[in-house]
Amino acid sequence: MNAVRRAPPKSPPAPLDREALYQKAVRLLARRSRSEAELRRLLGHSAAPGALEPALARLRELGYLDDRRFAASLALYARDVEKFGAERTRRELRRRGVAEPLAAPILAELYPAQNEPALLRAWLEKKRLRPPRDARETARLYRRLRLAGFASPAIFAALRRWRLEPEWLDALAEAEENMPDTTG
Repeated sequence: MNAVRRAPPKSPPAPLDREALYQKAVRLLARRSRSEAELRRLLGHSAAPGALEPALARLRELGYLDDRRFAASLALYARDVEKFGAERTRRELRRRGVAEPLAAPILAELYPAQNEPALLRAWLEKKRLRPPRDARETARLYRRLRLAGFASPAIFAALRRWRLEPEWLDALAEAEENMPDTTG
């Protein structure tokens, strides 16, 4: 009978000192920009006690780590390239660890309320979507637009421009009133 050979268990890597953490952070930031919370999560498990804060402070001092710049860049990309609405961008910033007080003014500047219908039309054009053929497709499109970060009034206005059956829109409006709020 053949016995299965197993490699001896590896010992955990030694914690990284301040300079090694700094170098690792620079490599991570060279791949793509990250928030401070993301770097803390990625570096925290391998940091020696007391080494993480000085490394992050050095990155901030040199301008490599700036959550305000990161949030503005991500929001601009989400709006101009992905054509996402403000709520989708807010969720993404929150997921990436950007604090709401930092994100709110950036989103207010980049997503003025009067531009939402134009942004929604651009998203529909980018996705090359056609008008829905029945109530089920209408509901599916509505959900996609909500996930893309658009507000209900703008969505209903866009759906009305397609001259859909009024009962489809009425059913959606009724369902929307009965749904719990999931934006927070």
